[in-house]
Amino acid sequence: MPGYNDKVIEKLLRGFEPVNEDSRYYNINYPFTNCALVFAYNGTGKTRLSYDFAHYGRTEDDTKPQHTLYYNAYTEDLFTWDNDLENNAEPRLLINQNSSLIQGLAGANFTESLHRYLSVFTDIDFELHYDQDNEEIPDYVVFSKKKKFKQEINGVLQEFEETIDNIKISRGEERLFVWCFFRCIMDQVVGGTDAYKHIEYIYIDDPMSSLDDNNVIAFAEQLYTLIRTQRDKEIAAHKADKRDFRRIKFVVSSHHALFFHAMLHGLNGDQKLGRYYLSRNKHKDELVLKDMSEDTPFYYNVAMMSEINKAIKTGELYTYHFTILRSIMEKIKEFFGHRDFSIILEGITYRGDTYDRTSFSQEDLAEFYARVMNVLTHQGSMFTPSLMNEDNKALATEIFNHLVDKYQFVLPNLDSSWSEAKIKKAN
Repeated sequence: MPGYNDKVIEKLLRGFEPVNEDSRYYNINYPFTNCALVFAYNGTGKTRLSYDFAHYGRTEDDTKPQHTLYYNAYTEDLFTWDNDLENNAEPRLLINQNSSLIQGLAGANFTESLHRYLSVFTDIDFELHYDQDNEEIPDYVVFSKKKKFKQEINGVLQEFEETIDNIKISRGEERLFVWCFFRCIMDQVVGGTDAYKHIEYIYIDDPMSSLDDNNVIAFAEQLYTLIRTQRDKEIAAHKADKRDFRRIKFVVSSHHALFFHAMLHGLNGDQKLGRYYLSRNKHKDELVLKDMSEDTPFYYNVAMMSEINKAIKTGELYTYHFTILRSIMEKIKEFFGHRDFSIILEGITYRGDTYDRTSFSQEDLAEFYARVMNVLTHQGSMFTPSLMNEDNKALATEIFNHLVDKYQFVLPNLDSSWSEAKIKKAN
């Protein structure tokens, strides 16, 4: 029986297939890709898709090893805090030793790599602890941090360093630690360790949260370097006609615009890289996977504007569409270096009339719509959507039309099965 997300999964899998040698697109140096990048907003269904992908083609009683190693919210749940509330002395991060994901590390010496990966992001330190019953897999982790301070001794200001043990790290630092732990598991996979030799795909879902922009970029660089290195090895094996070489395919999905763009930039040498936009068809309650063309790095903004355009045409504008408009305006503001987005609204009309045909001045009209955005963006949730009233629909439509006219958005039809490259060529 077909699964809920089978169509989307099958499209992702087709993207990894080599181009036929008799195809005019065949290039011996670039016969295939080993990565698919998927952009989708929160609430679309990315985590469910990653889970379904990992279990694609398997039955409930299937005894074969799982073909996909995945990092998502379920992976993070393998690490839980024991806060030692009774003594408040040693909070520790427990590791689920029963997970097959963790068990594959049995006997592996990965502590040095884990320190190295984590040091890129933060100065926290850690110590892995093992119990007597299982000395091959760590049972829990305790964290520490070095603190520098200055003290005057005999009239001379000197700098000292002390270690603060048994600290409770932040949520962002915890996610970084879990990611670096998973990164060590990926090393075992691409290194061909027997425990993970059955893995064909690595699916990484939305690893970005609670990170500043510098860490986001460092995070992306660490990941795309691994993907590029693995692909170079596979291409070299292919060119040497090694028929038995092992391919590892990566799927990376995220709602984080900066991370997604950094991954695109880092993998732009891959001519067949999969670039996709994932959305949900609310009427059919199904996911739609849309190809991106190579020349649309900011496609997610265009896609969201297309969603709003469709909502305007059907009359199905929801309160959360103000939040989406606000997000797009914030990105435009940052791109041009403005302090606030009211300047973006300069030149906007009111019910079709320019400011000189209303009681507003040009500046007052822009400020009016800025206040509208500030108020109405806090009234809509994508998880409990409600339709706008007619007045708010008119305001949202006015702002949308202004952005399209001022910034010359070209809006594709998201319901079309064509890629934007084909649409551009057809036009």
